[in-house]
Amino acid sequence: MKNSIKILFTLSVCSSFLFSQNIQTGLAFLKLGTSARSSGMGEAFTAIPNDHSAFTVNPSTIRSSDRSQLTLSHRNGFAETTTEYLGATIPGEDVTIGFSALTTSVNGIEVRLQPGEAEKTFDAKNGLIGIGAAMDISENISIGVTGKLLYEKIFVDEAGGYAFDGGVLYQVDDNLYFGFSATNIGHMGVLRSESSVVPATLRVGTSYNTFLSPEIGLLTAGDVVKTIDDDGLHIQIGAEAIYNSLFALRAGYQTGYETKSFSGGIGVLYNIIRFDYAFVPNNGAFTPNHLFSLSFYL
Repeated sequence: MKNSIKILFTLSVCSSFLFSQNIQTGLAFLKLGTSARSSGMGEAFTAIPNDHSAFTVNPSTIRSSDRSQLTLSHRNGFAETTTEYLGATIPGEDVTIGFSALTTSVNGIEVRLQPGEAEKTFDAKNGLIGIGAAMDISENISIGVTGKLLYEKIFVDEAGGYAFDGGVLYQVDDNLYFGFSATNIGHMGVLRSESSVVPATLRVGTSYNTFLSPEIGLLTAGDVVKTIDDDGLHIQIGAEAIYNSLFALRAGYQTGYETKSFSGGIGVLYNIIRFDYAFVPNNGAFTPNHLFSLSFYL
């Protein structure tokens, strides 16, 4: 009964009715999950411990990792958008270090000044490189910060910028966590005639881990997410069932988006390797997203 109450509490933190939002920020790639596991769980990852995938939404979470991690991810998105991510977590006695590198690109965009064959093609690219650190400030509380260099290019125009992330992770007990973070606090340079607005975002979330049987573990998570300069609020909830620490089945739901809501995924764990896949359907004419991740626990 106690476990059931905690699970319901985790999910109820993220229950409300929301409306569509007015988007005023750029650099949309900064709002997306960087791994198949997080995307399969509706990107509700602010309070998920011991997984590098949470580093980009709450840098304090990497402090809970007791082994080095390496994560590689690939996303096929709508409009032939592709995203590649490389990240690493390196635990230390007093400080844990995290690294991230991400590129998003749309290649072969056609240029036409008149009807007929395209005169040329060009690429649009965005990217970031980040380094962060996390440490314990008490037995149950960890904090973390990340600094990032940002880049965007469209045709021949390009711009650079910077951003910072900060977060806190509070461990109530072995199973229950709370997290808070402020991400993408920064500035971009001028691209041709104006600067993109960096999507500064606030998150609060919780997660709870329990067992449904000796063979099946269940992780539930929920986040409330607000991009400061955009209208609207997002509720993100996710669940992951793991069988014998080998196979994982995931589901997630996000509110406040016009093009996406449900998501799902699977995972296979063997020794030091975990393979994850996520499917994120899009509404309307947008094609679904497919994400693939490979993680190593060293």
